[in-house]
Amino acid sequence: MHLTFNLLTILALAWGALALCLIALMVYRGVIGRNEELELLVDQAEHRFAEEQQAISDRIERLSTPIRYLSIVVGVLLLVIIGVWLYQGLQSS
Repeated sequence: MHLTFNLLTILALAWGALALCLIALMVYRGVIGRNEELELLVDQAEHRFAEEQQAISDRIERLSTPIRYLSIVVGVLLLVIIGVWLYQGLQSS
C-alpha cells in the first residue's frame, strides 16, 4: 500500500482535525451551558446554587476565546486550501 501526500491532502487533513476540535469544543460548551440559568433569583438559602451558576458561567467564558481563535484558524485554513486547489488547477490546465 503506497500513500502519497501532496500539499492539498496535508492541508485538508489538518483542516479536518482542527474542525473536529472546534466542533468538540462547541459541543462541550453547549453541554456545560445547558444547565446555566440566564436570570437567577435566589434567596439566602440557595446561595450555593448561585455559586454553581457563576462557576458554569466562568467556564463558558473561558471557552469562548479558544473557540473564537480556532474558528478563525479553521476559516483561514479553508481559504488557503481553496487557494492551493485553484492554483494547482490552473497549473495543470
